[in-house]
Amino acid sequence: MNARSGLSLLELLIALALLALIATGLSGALSFAVSVYDRARPDTFQSDQIALKTRLRSWLSNASSPSEVTPYPVSFVGTTEQLEFTTTQTKGFASEAAALRVLVENAFGDLVVTVSEMDDEGNVFSVHAGIVAVYVDPVFSYYDHRASELVWDEDWSDPARLPDLVRIVAKNGNDQKWSTFVVKLILN
Repeated sequence: MNARSGLSLLELLIALALLALIATGLSGALSFAVSVYDRARPDTFQSDQIALKTRLRSWLSNASSPSEVTPYPVSFVGTTEQLEFTTTQTKGFASEAAALRVLVENAFGDLVVTVSEMDDEGNVFSVHAGIVAVYVDPVFSYYDHRASELVWDEDWSDPARLPDLVRIVAKNGNDQKWSTFVVKLILN
């Protein structure tokens, strides 16, 4: 029996190969953890956009009918570039307002919402603006089930009533930034 101290060259190479394998696995796990953290970390701009899109859906679905008698304007105006309407759905946004006048428009390719808070007499006392989506080049269209042809119209021209549906699509076709937005208006 021969007493020897230390490792042979073969044993040392096997140990180094095992350490390299373990290091590679740990490196992959760390890289995966960093990417998950980056995706899970909230982006405040994106969070604000999602919140504004949700509010827009609520405001639009509860748009005031032009037949309502109110001290503030309730007309619904819609073109391919913008839409403007009034809603009394102020809960969670403007508790002091009697109504909101909402303008949604294509501003140089961005979808921008401008909200004017109105009091009981129809006076504007506060204005807020926010970007719902950037670089989407939105196009607005309107659906009327009463029309002779059941198609999406480019303009809403009936001053006496609301459209049945409102659609906002991204003209540039980038579904990553904006998926088609369709809202059914609650008709009175």
